[in-house]
Amino acid sequence: MKKSIIAGVATLSALSIAAMGGFVGNAAPAAQAAQVHHAAKHAAAHTLKMQHIYLTILPGEHLGPDGKMHDTYSPADFTVVQGVPVQVTVYNYDGGSHSFTSTSLKVNKIIPGHKNKGVPSVTTFQFTPAKTGAFTWLCDVKCDGQANGWAMSHDGYMMGKVKVVPNNHKEQFVTLTIKDGLQYAAVDKQLHDSYSPASFNVTAGIPVHMTVVNWDTGSHSMTAPEINLNKVFPGAPKEGVPSVTQFTFTVNKAGKYKWQCEIKCDGGMKSFSMTHVGYMVGYVNAVN
Repeated sequence: MKKSIIAGVATLSALSIAAMGGFVGNAAPAAQAAQVHHAAKHAAAHTLKMQHIYLTILPGEHLGPDGKMHDTYSPADFTVVQGVPVQVTVYNYDGGSHSFTSTSLKVNKIIPGHKNKGVPSVTTFQFTPAKTGAFTWLCDVKCDGQANGWAMSHDGYMMGKVKVVPNNHKEQFVTLTIKDGLQYAAVDKQLHDSYSPASFNVTAGIPVHMTVVNWDTGSHSMTAPEINLNKVFPGAPKEGVPSVTQFTFTVNKAGKYKWQCEIKCDGGMKSFSMTHVGYMVGYVNAVN
């Protein structure tokens, strides 16, 4: 009798295991499939589809080893990841035209000069880096005339390098510039301290490696409590030699997050720049 009962229990156990798809001590197939789907959905939601690089052209602002002030891109050197389209936005505060030319990256874009002082021309172009490595670009339009074109043949001025790194899906790069008395405001007809640009785009869920080039001898900050961002950027050690600050932060959810500089600048805490978007106030636009 006991043998019959034991046999029956064994049979029922076997049937139960079979009904569960043969999994013992593991999630059922349906649960596993749900987990895989969730992981795939999460990965898809945090895939870098577009990179955003922001460059600013400043005439006669960069001190060279020759003791002269030169035209410059800010920054001239930057990093991107392989295989993902790069959207470059250039803010030109010079009245003269420039170019961003690289045969290796198959880019040759003319950047028109501004029409009014303090109101930059804004030019956008794209390229997709196919290979890793360091690729040289240069300005192919005659410039830096006050120094006989010196900046056009020196890295860090009107010539630079694009570093392309493998895409590990865990990083993106953004570049910003700070300059005192940079941007014009029609309201008071004055030039004001400003980030260039003040609002920028990132992909949510992927760490942002930020580079901020500060040409002002005074310190500034970027503070956005919603995304736990509070970073101070030291002032330039002297005129024409910027401070460069690099740090990493992550915006976890898509959205539009306001930030502001919380260090007194542009004449005071209630100054134009510190209370107006586009100057010392801006937005981090995070997309999926």
